[in-house]
Amino acid sequence: MSRVKQETPLVTETSSLKVEQIPSSIDRREFLIRAAALAFSASSLAAFLEACTAVKPGTPSPAPTLPPPSEPSIPTPPASSAPPLESPTLPPVTAPVPPPPSAVLDTEGGKISHLLRRAGFGANEQELSQFTAMGVSATVDYLVDFEKTDDSALETRLSGINLNLDNLVDLQRWWFLRMIYTRRPLQEKMVLFWHGLLTSGYSKVGRGPYMYTQNQTLRKLCVGRYGDLLKAIARDPAMLIWLDSQVNKKAAPNENFARELMELFSMGIGNYTEGDVRESARAFTGWLLSQGVFYFNFGQHDNGLKFFLGRTGNFDGDDIIKIITEQPVTAEFICRKLFSFFAYDDPSPEVVSRLAGTLRDAKYSIKEVMRQILTSPEFYSPKAYRAKIKSPAELVAATVRTLNIETDAAGLPGFADRMSQSLFNPFDVQGWPGGAVWINSNTLLQRLNFANTVSIARSANFQFNPQETARRLNISSADRFIDYFTSLLLDGNMSDEELGILKAFGSALDVPGGFSNAPSDVVDEKLRSLVYLIMASPDYQLA
Repeated sequence: MSRVKQETPLVTETSSLKVEQIPSSIDRREFLIRAAALAFSASSLAAFLEACTAVKPGTPSPAPTLPPPSEPSIPTPPASSAPPLESPTLPPVTAPVPPPPSAVLDTEGGKISHLLRRAGFGANEQELSQFTAMGVSATVDYLVDFEKTDDSALETRLSGINLNLDNLVDLQRWWFLRMIYTRRPLQEKMVLFWHGLLTSGYSKVGRGPYMYTQNQTLRKLCVGRYGDLLKAIARDPAMLIWLDSQVNKKAAPNENFARELMELFSMGIGNYTEGDVRESARAFTGWLLSQGVFYFNFGQHDNGLKFFLGRTGNFDGDDIIKIITEQPVTAEFICRKLFSFFAYDDPSPEVVSRLAGTLRDAKYSIKEVMRQILTSPEFYSPKAYRAKIKSPAELVAATVRTLNIETDAAGLPGFADRMSQSLFNPFDVQGWPGGAVWINSNTLLQRLNFANTVSIARSANFQFNPQETARRLNISSADRFIDYFTSLLLDGNMSDEELGILKAFGSALDVPGGFSNAPSDVVDEKLRSLVYLIMASPDYQLA
């Protein structure tokens, strides 16, 4: 099985300029100062470098880069017999963004904001008001029982956009639109979770319709019984190619799928033997692909007795999956994965055991485990609050959704790709490592570039007008404007020092009678820059 090889480039070239990249942490004040430098001159490399060097001596700065290409790169698919490609390359790792100011989720509104970030992709002003009025318990039920919610408006929106789902970028746009405009946010968040666990990638599969079909399968079964999901994935055309099941025949069994089924999808290393891998591979022989559709070739299936996880029988693939889901360790494995994705890393054995008991009692219904996670005290604890770095997909989708921006998602795949997450095309069989991997000198600058494009650049792809928001809410002072957007984007939690920087920047707008009396173009520029500074803050990188 392929594994990620990490490379840390020491120098980035920008025209004739070379700037060292020094992996290091960045304190909160320096992070915001650098972001402010871009707000004043977002397109000026010289101004950015000058601002970075103005920070106290010895402070490393993010390396500037040339404007990136507009489309994500698509690696060349390898031969079908090769293991999944190590592509795209994992970026150099640095320390994560500093944690936010400590906060206790002691209000209904704060809990709702936290819930909608983790169980979805944030929420706009109207959604926050609606769900806060409903309360946490009713909101969890709304999210988990999403099949009761009509999402036909999303399907109508998608049908009105000309997308070629055989094209990777259009496929990514299609999914971003689902994340942004769905009324079933947990469903899309679950699809993202499964996409990172039951991984397949366009780099090897090479066909958009296969990736689309897999994505729809994950959407249909995302909170159903885990055994049913595994059986569907074992028959999925993209997975059959990705893990070489299409060449798994009785004369020469291929062990790739059998190994990853246990190691990455259900049990984890140390809970099976190499003999179990071989016997499982035999059971899946004859599970082939013909004209894009799964079919069982009886002539290529090994009908002999197999000895698997202590049991003997003439097992086929479905039997193997049934035996796997009957192992106590499987419930613990999947519950640990779910809790770590939605709450925080490294849950205690007690938390995992409690969730695993629920999963087994519910006959492996993922829905009931999700209901328990999202109502648990651990989920709303200080340990969980802003404890996870937003993935590029989460950052992009949540920004557009929270600011209630109208977009056709053109350009969104490129932003996520430059931050090192290409949807439908993960690093390798292990998906995306996440965590600190998301933040390094290169990807930090790309996050700032994205914030600039959304808030300042007046891009045709992002219909965002903060001045109109101020008029609608009758906001005429910089302090009220800052309070509104820090509440919307950061739950109102920002350090006094950072708020001081924002308010000092916005003080130029505090003219007699309010900034509505100032020149409109000046007000527009300053308000956009304030939103940019909030989005560029370390807190905003955290979910």
